[in-house]
Amino acid sequence: MELEVFAGQEKSELSMIEVARAILELRGRDHEMYFDELVNEIQNYLEKSNGEIREALPLFYTELNVDGSFIPLGDNKWGLRSWYAIDEVDEEIIALEETDEEDEPKKRKKKRVNAFMDGDEDAIDYSDDDPEDEDSYEEDPALSSNMFQKVPEMSKNFALGTSWGKK
Repeated sequence: MELEVFAGQEKSELSMIEVARAILELRGRDHEMYFDELVNEIQNYLEKSNGEIREALPLFYTELNVDGSFIPLGDNKWGLRSWYAIDEVDEEIIALEETDEEDEPKKRKKKRVNAFMDGDEDAIDYSDDDPEDEDSYEEDPALSSNMFQKVPEMSKNFALGTSWGKK
């Protein structure tokens, strides 16, 4: 296959996306291509090895999706966006969405719980602090103020390079 668009250019300097656009333009609107067929045509034209194509495939697929001149037609078929009028593309998308909604069973809506409802026994009152939580450290001898008096002593030992347990 010879693409006249690239006459006089080195094949090694061409990108896969340029070649894909030229191949699709040559084939025309009635001949959309599956992704794997398009990749095979590109590989044959650029004379690249399987390894080179496998390595370039993720970038090519990303460019194909990002480039505004290509359009996915479903079932991994690709075409050029210029082949389709904007209204035609929108109608196809809307038709697909309508058929998808009909196939899915209706979902049950979950009852939402408002935590700030008055009179609800199960509601959590976040503003109600437990007074026992505030006083618990004062009653516990292990958490008494004596522990906090040892902090300067520990920091002094640390500064001197001695271990925590030794004086």
